[in-house]
Amino acid sequence: MAQKGGYTRHGHNMFEVSSLIQKALRRRDANLAYYAANELIPKYRNYLWKRLLTVSAEDCFDMITGRIVELHEQDAVRQDDKNIAVAVSTLLNARKNRDADYFACNLLNSRDTLDISKYCPEPVDDKSCATKNGHCMFDLAICLRNAIDAGDDVYAGYACNELLVYYRKFAWKTLIMKAQEMGFEPVVKEIRNLKAADEITKQSTILYYSKAITTLLKVRKWGHTRFFLPHFIYNDKIDLRLLDNVQYQIPEYVYDCHTYLGKIRKRTKQEFIRDEQAALTPHIQGEYDDASWEHFFWLCDNGFYREDYTPHPDKERMKELETGTVQLNLFGE
Repeated sequence: MAQKGGYTRHGHNMFEVSSLIQKALRRRDANLAYYAANELIPKYRNYLWKRLLTVSAEDCFDMITGRIVELHEQDAVRQDDKNIAVAVSTLLNARKNRDADYFACNLLNSRDTLDISKYCPEPVDDKSCATKNGHCMFDLAICLRNAIDAGDDVYAGYACNELLVYYRKFAWKTLIMKAQEMGFEPVVKEIRNLKAADEITKQSTILYYSKAITTLLKVRKWGHTRFFLPHFIYNDKIDLRLLDNVQYQIPEYVYDCHTYLGKIRKRTKQEFIRDEQAALTPHIQGEYDDASWEHFFWLCDNGFYREDYTPHPDKERMKELETGTVQLNLFGE
């Protein structure tokens, strides 16, 4: 088993430092978080931003992705390491939980077909815009909106995943419209920013969509937006250049089941989930802190998808759907 990846400023494996920054941010380990960021800046700046955006969705309780998107946009116009330092500081101080990750792994799934008549009693059932399990995309949108209103995590996750597989743009538009309907402007703005993060990172993960749906479910269940922070806590005096001639060892907590050494040491996913949940600092109780991960482990063993899919619409039909299914001005586009 050969170790992959390039090397950072002081010769660390890039993937180990990438793992370090996310784990250091979870632990509020400021010294190592700033160190890891400075190690990645010279050769892996874009990858670093991708990782910071991921942390904002995967590990943070607060609606904080918009702030990281804003700093990324500033850095895209004019590179300034202060943008990265402020992003790291903001994430260090953000309240943590991993609800979005839990939802993505356990609930944002449509391996097995569900009867959506519970939330879409009068389906259109148009097979020309079918999802992979054969539902009409418009029926799924109704199911999703009603499942959110009911606070039904299972059906919301099912409908979300069905839309995402073939109709990602429509899936985002459906969530934005639902956020507008709920009437909390900070939530609408954050959902748009999560969509922007999904585009910045080239749709490489479902975490931004998962954070969006868990945010809407919390607003509906709780009836408030107290996880919205009008003012972020950060230190804008950090000078990353002071770390140019500093070298730290990679701490042991980096080597989980996703890393080269972790795999050699036979670290498990169960250990990773347990250790990273326990490490969250400052932690705030989430919806799924005490929920079982057995469904995720079952999916890992049995597959997240089945083979008997409804075929994907052809390119011509997809173009019609993407340009004609929704009035774009409803979403401010």
